[in-house]
Amino acid sequence: MIMCGLTSVRVSDIMSRKVLILAEDSTLADTVSEMLEKDVGSAIIVDKNGRCIGIITERDFLRLFKEKVDPSQQVKEYMSRNPITVREDASVNEARNIMITHKIRHLPVIDYTGRVVGVLSYRDIFERIETLI
Repeated sequence: MIMCGLTSVRVSDIMSRKVLILAEDSTLADTVSEMLEKDVGSAIIVDKNGRCIGIITERDFLRLFKEKVDPSQQVKEYMSRNPITVREDASVNEARNIMITHKIRHLPVIDYTGRVVGVLSYRDIFERIETLI
């Protein structure tokens, strides 16, 4: 079965290493501009010590656009705080279960020190499943 194949695949094998990491005082306008320029679906927000404190995604920006939020506002006011993360050595199946349980589409990936090393998205998982079919 396909899901059984995902238990032996590590998050680090399929995650995107193209991670946009921004400071908490970045503006919404700068954040969306960087996301578009780098062609990524999320931005990881870090504090002054480089610790992951939030995430903001394309979906968040759709909601903010609908609410007509001022783009000069700081991203820290609108990011999802204390995001759920997954270790790079976790199985893809574990990560998928986390994403389903918490209804999230982007999962920051951390190494054993807690440093962000990637992002896992539904797209990454689906592309891997396609290779197993």
